[in-house]
Amino acid sequence: MSHGRGWTVPALPILLRVNDGGDIFETTARAVIDASGTYRSPNSLASSGLEPLGLREVADLVSHALPDVLGRDRIRFAGRHTTVVGAGHSAANTLLNLAALAEAEPGTRVTWLIRNASAVRVTTSEDDELAARASLGARVNTLVASGAIEVLDRFEIVRLSRDADAVRVVGYRHGELVDHHTDLVVNATGYRPNLNMLREVRLELDDIVEAPKRLAPLIDPNVHSCGTVEPHGFAELQQPESGFFLAGIKSYGRAPTFLLATGYEQVRSITAWLAGDMAAATKVELALPATGVCSTAAAAESATCCS
Repeated sequence: MSHGRGWTVPALPILLRVNDGGDIFETTARAVIDASGTYRSPNSLASSGLEPLGLREVADLVSHALPDVLGRDRIRFAGRHTTVVGAGHSAANTLLNLAALAEAEPGTRVTWLIRNASAVRVTTSEDDELAARASLGARVNTLVASGAIEVLDRFEIVRLSRDADAVRVVGYRHGELVDHHTDLVVNATGYRPNLNMLREVRLELDDIVEAPKRLAPLIDPNVHSCGTVEPHGFAELQQPESGFFLAGIKSYGRAPTFLLATGYEQVRSITAWLAGDMAAATKVELALPATGVCSTAAAAESATCCS
């Protein structure tokens, strides 16, 4: 049974089980656009990609990315030593907020732990057309140079353990096993999609990036920056499950190069296709800012772009 010019109603509708504040019910839909994001699925702190040994022992001292350091989480971080792990823009924003907190709250210390020699995606942003993002690297570099932020580079975390009310971070640095002691850890190592709720859905994903297979070559972070992603729409996002699409940052899998403008165009294309307007669905246009960040091609030591 066709709907308009581009949409075929599946033989069976898609069943959704919804938890609405504890009220669980089931409903059906002729199509689903999964734009549930990746924020609640952080990458591992350990360089192996596995959950680091000891994480559960210190889970209460490990924060998700982008805590509200200057707002509701202020009391947690004030006067304490926080180590931010990760080399991306989430890490940079948290570092800036912690440095601002340190100016107002005596005893607040900030350490930046990265596994590579430098945070190239943050600190080489002079040609970024997003002005606010371009300024992040310069501001962080200034704070590092002043001593407000201590940097531990080439640190590959192996395990964590509790040391009274603090965390002992154990890892390899310059080939030697070393310890780093801190009160709190912020995990800003990037994200990956949570596919658990899609176990009964037929998916076709790239083995490495975990993005839709037809989209993955267009967004590979070892090749593309945020601004060099080609226009794409419903054709690259639809899955073998009839009527099911991945969109937004979840469609990018592990790639950190997503921009909101891309997501808006994705959803516009999908909804046009669902409405039967093939002309609008296939005419996908993206005007993205030029940028020298996000891609890992500039850093030979960065084999992946996930932190």
